[in-house]
Amino acid sequence: MYRIILTCCFIVSALGLAAQQQLPGDRNIYDASPLGLIYDHELTFNVAIATPRNFMVGVRSGKLISFDRTRFWTLTFGDIRHSRERRENPDRVNVVSNRVSRAYVFGKQNQLYALRLGFGMKRFLSEKAPERGVAVGYSYEFGPSLGLIKPYYLEIERADAAPVDVRYNGENADVFLNNQVNVFGASAWTVGLEEVGVRPGVHAKFATHFGFGAFDETAKSLEAGIMAEYFLGNTDLMIESDLTPGVSNSPLFLNLFINVQIGKRW
Repeated sequence: MYRIILTCCFIVSALGLAAQQQLPGDRNIYDASPLGLIYDHELTFNVAIATPRNFMVGVRSGKLISFDRTRFWTLTFGDIRHSRERRENPDRVNVVSNRVSRAYVFGKQNQLYALRLGFGMKRFLSEKAPERGVAVGYSYEFGPSLGLIKPYYLEIERADAAPVDVRYNGENADVFLNNQVNVFGASAWTVGLEEVGVRPGVHAKFATHFGFGAFDETAKSLEAGIMAEYFLGNTDLMIESDLTPGVSNSPLFLNLFINVQIGKRW
């Protein structure tokens, strides 16, 4: 994942340092400065992937305060995974329930999701570009996060009976770590929804920003950067045990990410 993100950053940055404003008659903003900006708002929908294997979707609303600066707010939602997660697939069929097993994560204790409200600034560094060029700049964002933590359930097989849903409670480590032969697979995602807990937190992002046709009516851009997030309260995602070497839970999460944005200016 790290290599993919770094490779994408290199490829996009090689496209050139540029910025363009689309004006009536295909005139560039730098050749028609008396006219000023023709857009002062933009709205984009965002899809992002982050390390280790996180996925985020969201919306960003911005106000252009000058040709090279945009003040914005964002609302995103996504999952948070532990870097040590390892998927297992028993690939079995239970003759009682007549179902095929689901893949599960070995040693997983909880699932964590985050709803983030961020406030930030985007700024372009390049001055002028050929038509349809790429404007390069940076963006930063910070704000509150709302963590939603949900217990992770496994289906445990029983003799001559359908599997039963079981969560880790500190006293059944053998079921989750030692005696995997009885693990049928992960429970349905809806199991444990009534046990969801809330964890307040904060987050901050810094990214390199690549705007494609940066001043066109259609907003198209790519960001690659780093995000830090901290939660209050227990956010243990994995079981810490001798059978899960290298696993350490922390309320601080650091991720690299790539964010694709597309929307409209007016």
